[in-house]
Amino acid sequence: MATLRLMYGDQIPDPVGQVITRWGQDQFSLGSYSFSGVGSEEPADRKTLAATVDGRLFFAGEHTSHLYYATVHGAYLSGLDAAKKIVA
Repeated sequence: MATLRLMYGDQIPDPVGQVITRWGQDQFSLGSYSFSGVGSEEPADRKTLAATVDGRLFFAGEHTSHLYYATVHGAYLSGLDAAKKIVA
């Protein structure tokens, strides 16, 4: 907070709460992101992972993002894309 206030002044309010994730300790993910294996067809593979099944099953996550794979914003953006497909 001291650094933010140095940068932006005293108008920076104190936090009202916090959330700490522990997904790095999750036994199923261990905090991991996907990666492209040696010899993979990266763009095609990610497109396959994002493909809708029978117009009823939709996938989202950083592993389905062709531009921002292995990132949190890739996961977020792919979720928005999946939601748009569901609404359509």
